[in-house]
Amino acid sequence: MNILHTIRTHRSLRLMLLLALTLAAGGYLWATTPRQPAYTPKHPCNPTNLERVITTLTPLHTKLAKPRPGDWLSQHKESGQTFAQYVASKPVVPTAKRRTIYVIPIGPFSPQQKKILETTVEFLGLYYQLPAKLLPATGDKAIPAAARRTHPQWGMKQYLAGWIMDRLLKPKLPKDALCLFGITATDLWPGRGWNFVFGMASLRERIGVQSFYRVLPTIPANATPAQKKNIETLALKRALQTATHEAGHMIGMYHCIAYECNLCGSNNQDESDRRPIAMGPHCLAKLCFACGCDPKYRFVQLVSFYRKHNLTAEADFAEKSYRKLGGDPAKLQPATKAKSK
Repeated sequence: MNILHTIRTHRSLRLMLLLALTLAAGGYLWATTPRQPAYTPKHPCNPTNLERVITTLTPLHTKLAKPRPGDWLSQHKESGQTFAQYVASKPVVPTAKRRTIYVIPIGPFSPQQKKILETTVEFLGLYYQLPAKLLPATGDKAIPAAARRTHPQWGMKQYLAGWIMDRLLKPKLPKDALCLFGITATDLWPGRGWNFVFGMASLRERIGVQSFYRVLPTIPANATPAQKKNIETLALKRALQTATHEAGHMIGMYHCIAYECNLCGSNNQDESDRRPIAMGPHCLAKLCFACGCDPKYRFVQLVSFYRKHNLTAEADFAEKSYRKLGGDPAKLQPATKAKSK
């Protein structure tokens, strides 16, 4: 039986499950020791250099406030994970032969969902500075009745997330994959007593799954073009945030409890919408250490992506971070100025 790291749920996790996850993190899930990155002292991803990045960027980040009623940390006690703890944990990291993020669509998608899916794959590659590839879609006919349900109160169709990971994704994991990430437009639930999950991922087995079901808000029939565009941008932001959150878990990153961060746990849509796409300083250092990427070069690419997709706040924060690290402003894509009337 595989012990999975459940990322986000609508209802409280059972204490026994939390204990199981805690024990798994210290035991079974850490049984295999991956190869550790070996960086020269001058390499930007050398731990000493990344500690400087943490110190430099920390003033830009907001410390996590006391959780609101119903928020993740109001219901789940978590110890967090510093950069030093992450490095010491010997996490799953890319290797020369195993460094591609694969995404596989599961079941049908609407044209708008397909567009978001393609953009999400592109963003995963930029965010983690690794190759990201979209595989041909797989149908949902293989999902048995035991791994499907209609929600007893809400009425939507749902897939059992754990079955998809263990039975559908694990056998399809490519040899050159850092991880295999399934995305479906159907809602997900993790088992008895739970309402839904936005996504799930394994800390060690390099597989995860995400649902787009709750990504796209209803667009009113009388919505103006500007309102429609804002709703579509929100849908994209939600998809990008969940995908990069789950991918972080697939390289061994725990939930962040220190800063407003992509890796914060979320218990509901309101809480999830309050979280940034950006990682906090420690989580950013973990990403750069694991993936071997220069944080300044990464910020340049993210600014360009954010500007292209109208994610203005995200672009501004990435630019601010780049400048704080001493990056050359000439390398950044400038913000689009409003036309004078």
